[in-house]
Amino acid sequence: MNRKCFSAKLTSICLSGAAALSLNASIGCHAITDVHESIPASRLPRHLCVEPREGRSVFPFTALGQQKPDGHIIGPGDQLSVFVFGVIPPGTEGTPILQRTQPINQRYYPPHGSVIGTTTGLPVMVDQDGTVDLPFVGLVRLSGFTLQEATNAVKNAYREKEITKEETERVQVSLITARVHRVVVLREDTPAPQVQLVKPGQVDQIHRGSADVIDLPAYENDVLHALSITGGLPGTDAAREIWVFKRAGLANPHAICAEELASRSESFRNGASGENQVVRIPLTGCPGESLPFTAADVVLEDGDVVYLPRREEYFYIGGLVAGAKIPMPRDEDIDVIEAIALANGSVGGPLGQSGVALAGGTPGYMVRPTRVIILREMPDGRQLPIRVDLARAMVDQKERILVQPNDVIMLQMKPAQAFFNGMLNLVNFNTIVDPKKF
Repeated sequence: MNRKCFSAKLTSICLSGAAALSLNASIGCHAITDVHESIPASRLPRHLCVEPREGRSVFPFTALGQQKPDGHIIGPGDQLSVFVFGVIPPGTEGTPILQRTQPINQRYYPPHGSVIGTTTGLPVMVDQDGTVDLPFVGLVRLSGFTLQEATNAVKNAYREKEITKEETERVQVSLITARVHRVVVLREDTPAPQVQLVKPGQVDQIHRGSADVIDLPAYENDVLHALSITGGLPGTDAAREIWVFKRAGLANPHAICAEELASRSESFRNGASGENQVVRIPLTGCPGESLPFTAADVVLEDGDVVYLPRREEYFYIGGLVAGAKIPMPRDEDIDVIEAIALANGSVGGPLGQSGVALAGGTPGYMVRPTRVIILREMPDGRQLPIRVDLARAMVDQKERILVQPNDVIMLQMKPAQAFFNGMLNLVNFNTIVDPKKF
């Protein structure tokens, strides 16, 4: 009776093992039938390889600002004080004292309060055409002059009208407040000091950007000062580039793609006008590469918008590892081995997935899978399968290719690995017959 029970139990074990082997073999064969059209990683053409990130250099940050001249150059929007003895102000024998203030955005300017000193004369505003309206002489063009040149221009204007004489004239032109440029800075990174840390494989689904309206005085109206006021350089969750949307020519705004963005940036550098211009300012480049932007690109005018886009770069992993959507580091390269290591959990081994294989009575994957299929998106939208051998990648650098954004990485078994692991799992260790019963 015991022998019959043992024979029946052994037959049941063999049948269940054969079914498991058939299932593992079918799964393994199905998993590898799609690799025949794939390209080996060692034969991947160079134009399909990823450009390394770790070798890029940072452009000098001084290039994001503009050079300040030795003396202030008068322009539209400047508030000047003009004093002409006996004329401005009229009937004044003494020298009038004017208290200067800076009624603009106190977040940035002035750094020590609103009172910035005193001057003499009466305040006048430089019009958009670069002229000022003075008593008895009318419009006098002062745009483009230094303060000393503007003083000489006012003297000449009153001398020509024979209102003042050279030997007795007292004329002074001073700067009350410089013109300011109001710009908007939109950031999609995290400029707040309370930065939330996430795990390498965790995706931050909730994110909030920031916006600031700032007033920049003349000769500091550039990208460098706009970044300094609103939180500094882009964070690690932002791209290493800055977009500047020019206010001029926004008659027909519409959505633009990357190609149109590049063409408009080039047309702006060439002096083209008539349409809304977008300037792209990268912060990194290859060693020895010249600046891809000019000094005019970083200068901001009234109504310009500085935009810091968020970086949306992920790769996907699945197959014999737990599926995940993993963010890519901004300034570091990730190869295929590091991508597998970033995946959650183990890929098998003697204890199986998370060490639960023995709890089910099976040894798990004694032979670890070494085949990786990378689905890489092509410029035309097609997906190119790339085949990687992890065993060879340990010793062959050509096999250890870099991962690029939107890659889909699938870990699979080779036929021999699937067969061997299937054979090991034929026998359920919980059903091993105790010889003491016979």
